[in-house]
Amino acid sequence: MKQRFSALDVRATVTALQQRIVGLRLQGIYDVNAKTFLLKFTKPEHKELVLIESGIRIHTSDYSRDKSITPSSFCTKLRKHLKARRLTAVRQIGLDRVVDFEFAVAAGASAEGTYHIICEFYASGNIILTDHLYSTLALLRVVHVDADTSFAVGKTYNLSEPREIEPVNKTALLECLAKAGPKDNLKRTLASFGAFGPALSEHVILRAKLSPSLRVSTALDLNPNSPQIAALVDAYQEAYDIVCRLGREVSPGYITYLPKSEGEGDGENKDIGDSVYDEFNPWMFEQHVAKPHTAYPSFADAADVFFSNLEAQKLKVKAHQQELAAEKKLGAIKTEHEGRVAALERAHRKTEEQARRIESNLEFVDQAIMIIRQAVAAGMDWKELEELVRDQQDQGNPIADRILKLNLVANQITLELDDPAEGQSDSDDSEPENSDSGSQRDFAGPLAVDVDIFESAFANAQRYYNSRRQAGVKHAKTLAISSQALQSAEQKIKNDLKATKVTATVSQLRKPFWFEKFSWFVSSDGYLVLAGRDMHQNELLVKRHLRSGDAYVHADIHGAATVVVKNRQESAAGEGAKGKAQLSAESIPPSTLFQAGIMSVCRSRAWDAKIMTSAWWVEAAQVSKTAPTGEYLSTGSFMIRGRKHLLPPHQLVYGFGFLFRLADDESVARHILVRQQRLAIMEENLRAAAGADSPAASRVSTGEDANMATVDPSADDASAIVVGCTPAVSASKAKSGAIDFNAARKKYNLDEVETAAVDDFSEEAMLQAPGTSSRSEGKRQISAKERRDQRKQRALGASGAEMPPPVPSESSGKLSKKEQKRLEEEKKFETSQQKQQNQQQQQQKRGQKSKSKKIKEKYAEQDDEDRELRMALLGAAGKKDIGGTIASSRAPATAASDSVANDMDADDLASAQPPSTVVDQLQALTVEPQADLAADSNVVMDALPVPGAVAAIAPAAANDDDDEDALDLSVDQLDVLDTLTAAPIPGDSLSFAIPVCAPYTALSQFKYRVKLVPGTMKKGKACKVALAVTLAAADGNKPRSTFSSDPEEADRLELTAILANREKELMKSVPESEMIMQMLGNAKVTAPNMEAMRQKTKFMAKAKAKAASKAE
Repeated sequence: MKQRFSALDVRATVTALQQRIVGLRLQGIYDVNAKTFLLKFTKPEHKELVLIESGIRIHTSDYSRDKSITPSSFCTKLRKHLKARRLTAVRQIGLDRVVDFEFAVAAGASAEGTYHIICEFYASGNIILTDHLYSTLALLRVVHVDADTSFAVGKTYNLSEPREIEPVNKTALLECLAKAGPKDNLKRTLASFGAFGPALSEHVILRAKLSPSLRVSTALDLNPNSPQIAALVDAYQEAYDIVCRLGREVSPGYITYLPKSEGEGDGENKDIGDSVYDEFNPWMFEQHVAKPHTAYPSFADAADVFFSNLEAQKLKVKAHQQELAAEKKLGAIKTEHEGRVAALERAHRKTEEQARRIESNLEFVDQAIMIIRQAVAAGMDWKELEELVRDQQDQGNPIADRILKLNLVANQITLELDDPAEGQSDSDDSEPENSDSGSQRDFAGPLAVDVDIFESAFANAQRYYNSRRQAGVKHAKTLAISSQALQSAEQKIKNDLKATKVTATVSQLRKPFWFEKFSWFVSSDGYLVLAGRDMHQNELLVKRHLRSGDAYVHADIHGAATVVVKNRQESAAGEGAKGKAQLSAESIPPSTLFQAGIMSVCRSRAWDAKIMTSAWWVEAAQVSKTAPTGEYLSTGSFMIRGRKHLLPPHQLVYGFGFLFRLADDESVARHILVRQQRLAIMEENLRAAAGADSPAASRVSTGEDANMATVDPSADDASAIVVGCTPAVSASKAKSGAIDFNAARKKYNLDEVETAAVDDFSEEAMLQAPGTSSRSEGKRQISAKERRDQRKQRALGASGAEMPPPVPSESSGKLSKKEQKRLEEEKKFETSQQKQQNQQQQQQKRGQKSKSKKIKEKYAEQDDEDRELRMALLGAAGKKDIGGTIASSRAPATAASDSVANDMDADDLASAQPPSTVVDQLQALTVEPQADLAADSNVVMDALPVPGAVAAIAPAAANDDDDEDALDLSVDQLDVLDTLTAAPIPGDSLSFAIPVCAPYTALSQFKYRVKLVPGTMKKGKACKVALAVTLAAADGNKPRSTFSSDPEEADRLELTAILANREKELMKSVPESEMIMQMLGNAKVTAPNMEAMRQKTKFMAKAKAKAASKAE
């Protein structure tokens, strides 16, 4: 198997690197191990990872690897000099296996400040950091070649005399062949010829129709005119062209495999796949044509796949070896414990057998005890007694024959006792076995028994019975604690294995989708909802991704997210350009708009303050980046023209879950079919509820809910759109998940709020100077009836008629004296404030008079028409054309608005004050310094256009025609949502998991989800808790057993178990950084049975700690 790069491999890799990473900045340097380093090159919205293993390989990588927590000193040195520097060149030194990365400054490569990374891939390899003069600043390892040559800090790296490749001529070829030995074959002789290398030399031999094992001295014609030499020269010319081509253009890569029969015995490689990797090459050489192989777009991709799979395989084998060692250690402990228990059990049986033998030979034992006791009592020497026993044994004394040993120190003698019952049991085969038959078979034949000479035979038997009882108790205790002892030993071994286990992994990096840079989710109706994370993303989201037919959702609260609901383009695409122009956000289901409103509110200050509020939505054409004359819009702020569609108040309930990417078309088709069937059932329920002949019931857009805003053509522009719900939807909202907007509007009084919102941004109200809001001064709330009377009074005043001030009717109730007094005080206060304001406006600031004079002189020749024409050409619109101003705290008031405000009396100002709405309760949150509001990315500008102005305003995309980065979202870009599923079914093939943070109502179909409510938990902790809950849910989805008598049921159980294991594996492999990026901060994680799960975890932790303490 090929293990390292050749010179041709380095050449092909350098060519690919020149096109992929030159011009990028080196953003990070990481050390995977002592010899392997990972370089991360980046540019906006793009990154490349380059893996360098000293002496082995260099290539770009699409796989993630576990990096060292603490960088090495060499890695720290590289970061110090090279981080954030731009790579200007990558080149190979001649045809050597040496690569030079150049980080030059603007003054040139020879100027001070230029650095080089020189990577060597021959022998043990090396990585050297040098300055612009190639003086070594740091290196991976110090090398002493000889007394005069060394590679160390302060030495100059020698780039002279590189090995170059040249076309082969016939004379040099003949000289090389003539030097071959008598036993050298053609492959070995040409391997070191030139700089072609062994692989390319073998390719040359095969292209010349020769055998690599051909003997050069005997079988090869060395005549210069021989056809063999001519074929070799032609093949070498082809090889030279291959080398030149590898240096000019990116070449594909090839991985060849060994036949299965050759790889079956290789236990280390058999888990890779059906075949075992053999070699990787940048060219399909002649010797590999017949082998099974796989082609890749570039050689770097092939090398990445080859080495990454080998790394993963080696890590897997190493981890498996550690597990085997732990199992072997545990097995030894079990064997030792079982041996101890067996020894106790044998001792118990032996003691019982010895007592039984004494009872069977009572007379003989008493005689032996009496003889020895008398001899000891007579004062006989112990040695003489032993000699006497031996003499009696020689004479054939039966008692002396049974005495094996005298242990007079312990007052014991050892007797050899037979079992008289053995002969009877052998003669009677038909007798059933008793409980003692096992012990008799274990101790068949004579048995040595120690007896006390100062006790009788019966007393000795009783002593053995007592000893047997004690052995039985010890054996029972040992058996009782055996399981606990084994569990403690097993837990200790597992802890040791966990501490030393190889946790490094090699997994393929997931390419993020285009919408993952934003906050996003997929609604319950299948619509993509996007939100900006900051002011710059808000700007990008509206300019690049807000298109005709999309909905813009926002809330009137500080920090609210800018949300865009992407409308489906299928219907418009089918009807062509005409249908596409008619696509409207009204076709988006109200449930999706409601969920988008929840997202905007929950990602605002209302989440931390735990205050419920409502959001609103508008069409894409109502969003503009054009500000009135003399005013500007900050980054992330937009002008909203037209009527807002208010949504019901939203509860602060969010959720976190996982989506899964389907890996094959079969799984995608299965889920699309299920989704179509569900939508067809919903549509049928809608039609059945409203009636088959009802036109409202058949108004379903692309199989979704028919909940959309209706347009009344008889109404004026200020109240043309009425957000409502069709009767069909109201009748079947429990089945389709829709929202009854009619009930919601009555409950929350949204009709009056919308009417008040239209009044608030009328021309008279918007001409009020900033900072004079009566709500902040404690003004009384005005009812809807009083506001209508004031509008009628203003209308009559404009026509020249006089109308007395509105008097409260009897039905509405008269005002009390206290209220009348308060109204008079408020009117006096407003009058005084207005006079004071007029005085301040009349007093011109220093230099303002001179400035006005200069302006009059400069534009003296312009009339009103010229001015309007010039302002139209500049792209600005005056207040006369727009009819509104910007409600931004940063936008200064213009002179025109000040002059008009001066002409208004106190009553007009009082009538133009905005009403008290749900947003008024949150004014304390929005009173921030101007710097905070400037940094806030969610400041939205509102104005009410004059009739016909909406049609003249182009969508935000029209203002971005000259932007080169403006992209049109095609249907294909949104079709990726069909490959994502929230609830995999058995049989699905899954690629990876994606974390999603969305309103909890949008996660109703998610298989793995948790609920988020406002709390104090940080993002990292919340992610860990959510992941633990989902992993426990995956374990709960596993069937307890896959066995079933029904084959179909057994297959289903097996597929369910496989799916649960795969889901758990994918959720565990999600990087923590991805989950933290999506998670909502300051949250509390809740889930069903979470408290029981927490108690179980605590119990398991206590049990493990107790077992570990007992094991110690």
